[in-house]
Amino acid sequence: MENLLLEWLSIDGFLLFVIGILAAIIGVMFGAAGFVLLPALLLVGIPIHATVAVNKFATGVSSFSTVLVLVLKKKVQLKQMLPLMLLAGLGGISGAFFATRLSELTMNIVACIVLIAMFIFVLKNNKAGLVTDHQDNEQRDGEQRTNLLAPFFIGIYDGGFGPGSALLNITYFLKNQFNYVKAAEMTRFMMFASCMSAFLFYFFYGIVDWGIAIPVTVGSIVGSHIGLKIVPYLKGKWLQILLPSIFFLLIIQVVADLLF
Repeated sequence: MENLLLEWLSIDGFLLFVIGILAAIIGVMFGAAGFVLLPALLLVGIPIHATVAVNKFATGVSSFSTVLVLVLKKKVQLKQMLPLMLLAGLGGISGAFFATRLSELTMNIVACIVLIAMFIFVLKNNKAGLVTDHQDNEQRDGEQRTNLLAPFFIGIYDGGFGPGSALLNITYFLKNQFNYVKAAEMTRFMMFASCMSAFLFYFFYGIVDWGIAIPVTVGSIVGSHIGLKIVPYLKGKWLQILLPSIFFLLIIQVVADLLF
């Protein structure tokens, strides 16, 4: 325990804390925490599966902290989210199971295919008004019934790898007629469910490094609350440019991992 404490209070621990803050801010605002967190952890030599496990723990705990705030302030109804969270949780643990049986190369190929598909989807739907500034809070019942499988498959992707998974959830809620602020808020519930279920699998599998997980997680909690404060000030026109741009950068990152 003493060694862990020294590790958390070291320069490396502070760096991990800052990385967690930046990743969470970007994650809440644009759904791309993995764009910062995964490359940063891989860069310091942490194996891919251990990196994913730390990412799931940090994102799961930080999401839970924002979920509590959103529920207490009655911005999102927990009853409304529970069925979707259950599907996301089942997907998360399924994704973690598959990830521990796949190579890093296979994981990157899957990530690349999913991100390219969603990049095309966002580009195609920008002209149709996927992102708006309207404060619509109700979801069309027909849309909800026909898209229940989406949270499960996004959860599988998130539990197994995850770059852009929050952005996939945001896109899912946007497609179901929510405004961007509401989509970002509801995504925190989904990320909590898929990340924590996946983390539990990784924990029992024995690949969690607490020396890395704790400072990143504390930073993520701070960053997630900062991100939620910034989200309401984002404009629809900005997001129409930023969302496909972030998808594109994520694709470049994954392709780079495949080639180099």
